[in-house]
Amino acid sequence: MYRMYTIYQNCNIFAVPTTNYMNASKLKSKEENITKAEVSINFLRLDDAQLVAYFSKSEHIEAAFRDVIRRYQEKIYNHVRAMILSHIDSENIVCNVFQKFWESLSQLKNENLKTTLYRHASNETITFLQGKYPQIDFDESQPVFAEELNDAPYLGDHKETYKVLKAMCYLTYKQKLVFNLRFFDELTYQEISELTQISETALRTTFQHATKKLEIYFNVLN
Repeated sequence: MYRMYTIYQNCNIFAVPTTNYMNASKLKSKEENITKAEVSINFLRLDDAQLVAYFSKSEHIEAAFRDVIRRYQEKIYNHVRAMILSHIDSENIVCNVFQKFWESLSQLKNENLKTTLYRHASNETITFLQGKYPQIDFDESQPVFAEELNDAPYLGDHKETYKVLKAMCYLTYKQKLVFNLRFFDELTYQEISELTQISETALRTTFQHATKKLEIYFNVLN
């Protein structure tokens, strides 16, 4: 496991400036319509819970939304990209995630901002996969995604990263999702349980099974 941890820690293929891979025009169109609030708020100093409170203030709602994009755009992209590998598809899904989040702001009350966004991301990813692969079985491994790696930008000479991502294609969707949320996204089991509605005990078991599978496949790919 330590060896895998070291490898994952060096997987920086997604850690590139957001403006390099996001289609800025899709999200910027909303930002261009944001009007400056009468009272300036330093959102950088607010935690997520404090930021959510400003969604109920009409004069600050759009600026608060813009800060959500600033905080989570790259993280959500990385999450989606690790699940489906395709840059273009991930980019489109992320735009849908923030669009859906904007549309559901009136329903956001005491919910955790981070888990809400990851829930939107997970749901949008599933919707995309069901549309692109109508016959997909989420309880089976998905080696078909390994084909996306051949055209994946930013891989460069990251051979170890390539092997890890390819190995993840042999997990079930649930295993891949839980592993991605826990290891790469660093969500707690409580947060993952909240967004997946799966017990923490079951999540720990799933994560352990996914880790063992990855170790096996990674050794085979070596």
